[in-house]
Amino acid sequence: MIRIPEPELMEKPSQVKAYAEADFGSGDKDLIIRLKKFIADIGRNHDSITRIIDLGCGPGNISERLALQWPEAEVLGVDGSKTMVEMARFRKKQHQMKSESLKGLKYFLADIALIPKNTSLIKGPFDVVVSNSLIHHIHRPEIFWEAVKCLSSPGTIIFHKDLRRPASMKEAFELQRKYLPKAPEILVKDFLASLQAAFTCKEISFQLRMAGLDKVKVIEQEERYLQINGIF
Repeated sequence: MIRIPEPELMEKPSQVKAYAEADFGSGDKDLIIRLKKFIADIGRNHDSITRIIDLGCGPGNISERLALQWPEAEVLGVDGSKTMVEMARFRKKQHQMKSESLKGLKYFLADIALIPKNTSLIKGPFDVVVSNSLIHHIHRPEIFWEAVKCLSSPGTIIFHKDLRRPASMKEAFELQRKYLPKAPEILVKDFLASLQAAFTCKEISFQLRMAGLDKVKVIEQEERYLQINGIF
C-alpha cells in the first residue's frame, strides 16, 4: 500500500476531545512496561533516569504515565498543537486535584522541526527521548531524527512506538474492525488514515541508517506496531 501522509498536527477541538477521552490505557501501559524492560535489559538503573522528553505528547497520556513512573524525574511533554498542549495542561491540573503527584511534569508548545534549527529551543540532553504514535505524522522524517539527535547525548535511551503500514486497505479495515469495532467515528477515520500514513519496518530502518543512528533498531510488535529502541 502506498503511503499517504496525513496532517502533522491535530488541532481540531473535536479531535483533541476525542483523543483526550479515548481509553488507550492498555496500549499506554504496554509502552511503559516495554520501556522499563528495555532500560533493565541494557543494564541501566531505574533511578538514573532524571530527564525524559515525550515528543508529540498530544493530550499528555504518555507524559503522565512517565511522570508517575519516575516521580523524581523532569518530564517534558512537547507538541506543536496548541489545543493539544492546552488539554494536556488541563489534565495535569485534574491529576493534581486528585492528589496524584506530577510535580516533575511540564508541557511545552513547540514545532519539533525547529529543534535542529534552534538548539536553545529545548535544552538537552535527556536521559530518555520517547514518542508514541508520532512518527507517522511526520512529513519529513529526517528532520524528526535530527531533532532526536539534538536532544540526546552518548547513552541517551531512544524509544519510540508507532503504527506500521499494512499491505493493503483490506488489511487496514480488518485491523479497524478488530481493534476499534465500537470507537467514535472520528477515531475510526483517524485510525485508518494513520495506518495509511505509517511507515514500514524497512522504511524506518532506512531512516535510521541515513540518520547515523546505528545503535537504534526497529522491530515489528504484534500486528499493528513498530518498536524503535536503542542508545544514542
